[in-house]
Amino acid sequence: MFHAMIVDDEKPALDILRIFLEKTGQVCVVGAFTNGADALAEMRSLKPDVAFLDIEMSDMSGLELAEKIMDAGSNIEIVFVTAYDRYALEAFRVNAIDYILKPFSPDDIAEVITRLKKVKPLAVVSQMPADKGRIYCFGRLSVYGAECREAIKWRTAKTKELFAFMLQNLNSVVSKWKIMEAIWPECDVEKQLKTNLYTTVYNVKKTLSSVNIKFDFSFINGSYKLELSDVYIDVSEFEALTDTEITVSAASIAGFKKIIGLYKGNYLEDNAYHWAQSKAEEYAKRYRRVVSEFAGYYIHASDYPAAENILRKALAIIPCDDELNEMLLKLYLMKKDKASIVAHYNKIKELYRLELGITPNMSMQKLFDCVKEL
Repeated sequence: MFHAMIVDDEKPALDILRIFLEKTGQVCVVGAFTNGADALAEMRSLKPDVAFLDIEMSDMSGLELAEKIMDAGSNIEIVFVTAYDRYALEAFRVNAIDYILKPFSPDDIAEVITRLKKVKPLAVVSQMPADKGRIYCFGRLSVYGAECREAIKWRTAKTKELFAFMLQNLNSVVSKWKIMEAIWPECDVEKQLKTNLYTTVYNVKKTLSSVNIKFDFSFINGSYKLELSDVYIDVSEFEALTDTEITVSAASIAGFKKIIGLYKGNYLEDNAYHWAQSKAEEYAKRYRRVVSEFAGYYIHASDYPAAENILRKALAIIPCDDELNEMLLKLYLMKKDKASIVAHYNKIKELYRLELGITPNMSMQKLFDCVKEL
């Protein structure tokens, strides 16, 4: 299995490339970035075998990024992805192993992997542990069966929601009435509720069995209990890493990076389950604490680019967070970066107006007023 890093300043193109690569079953995307600076900052910890780089990007071209990767002495193979063929000669000048044009097809990706195998045989490529199923809950619920490359397609929306609800209550006994109240709040006919529940439980079991996920979904004295065996769950790892207070140090940096990497979006945000809101707020609070401590560590070390990178990535997920927005403004003030203070303040001012109907708090307004003194 090849580990890949992909960089493209257009998010839709980034998502499409990730899907195409992971569908091959031969590539695991360990990092996806919309700018070159972030990719370079994470490159050493991710240790990719290959980097897929868009050539025309606003902050740093793919060609410049490739040169920086080579200057770092990394043994990463380069593949360029672009909408223009005029860069072909320049691409190969920096020793790229391949070059594909947008819009690309699965066949294009297959050819790249064939060439990659020739220059970096799988025998020396890092191998992933046996896949017995994976469940991701940050951003949206995505469930992959054992050795499956595509996420499960649920029979109904309620089947998916029931599984998500039981997953949130994993290994706990949950009353059937509590389940029905959460999943079918609009229904008040007892007979219909019971029919819905029994049918949906059956669908969950059938779906999990079809993709070889080991589970036990039992009925005990009017209650249900879901247990999963050997399945990776991102929120379980997140909880384990954030259950205790961690002090940032050279020794714990890898752990902090792992936590931040796990949090790809708010808990079940895209699914919009009303019963998940409390848990989403709990995870967001943990994430905010980690981001604040991690960025503060780099600020104290005067590594402002690293701190800014952490804060900007976090604010892409929780853009209306007062604490982190204020922290970023303070960082720009330390750097005496007047342009960035003005740009970021105006951005959050408009965002707060549109999303919350309020203005930035007094602390942020005072930070903005400090621009006059720079």
